[in-house]
Amino acid sequence: MESPAPQPPLEPIVIGADGFAMLALSTILMVLSCSATFLLCLCYVWWIACRTPCDPPKARRILVLGMLLDPLGQPGPDYRARLARAAALRAKHDTAQIVILGGRTRPNQPSEAAAGALFLQACNVPAAAILLEDRSRHTLENLMLYRARFPADARAIVLVTSRFHLARSSLLAAGLDIRHIPCAAEQSRRPPLRHIPLMVFEALLIHWYITGRSFARLTGNHRMAARIS
Repeated sequence: MESPAPQPPLEPIVIGADGFAMLALSTILMVLSCSATFLLCLCYVWWIACRTPCDPPKARRILVLGMLLDPLGQPGPDYRARLARAAALRAKHDTAQIVILGGRTRPNQPSEAAAGALFLQACNVPAAAILLEDRSRHTLENLMLYRARFPADARAIVLVTSRFHLARSSLLAAGLDIRHIPCAAEQSRRPPLRHIPLMVFEALLIHWYITGRSFARLTGNHRMAARIS
């Protein structure tokens, strides 16, 4: 199991004036459209969740997005589903690497990546096949730090995450020019009812992200664009 080389500390998570401005603009757009723009985002989240397969073709690298650990520092049910899917894919393609993304998001707990690695080893995945990125604190940072570590990836990776999270994570990966094949953690294509609030939240985040990205491109705001791409 390989951990990343020591890196300088990350900057604190700060939304900043640009972020709040785009959140306000996103809210205004939803109000002016009578929530039509938000509903489009929600339909997109649902459509991606229902149409994404869980058995992608062979890939040399499987990327697993981490998730907040439970109070005992263990992967919760949704995170375990992601890890179990990655283990099942590697069992079919035994030369593939698994890269787990996720730093420490609660004090006195292991990083999401480290907890995920222990789970994978319990599923008989060799430690030598597991790589960790254990500094990132949210999905965009997950993918940005992955890109910084593997900048020359020409072949698509398999991106494993929960169905409710697929739309946003794939959108962010595409925005970062990370070639990928989305892969759902869950076998069933119909998201469970308990995921509906999460899908609503994902749609709001997507609306915010698209608003900010579009504004940055239209206005040529390179500082804002650099924060999300």
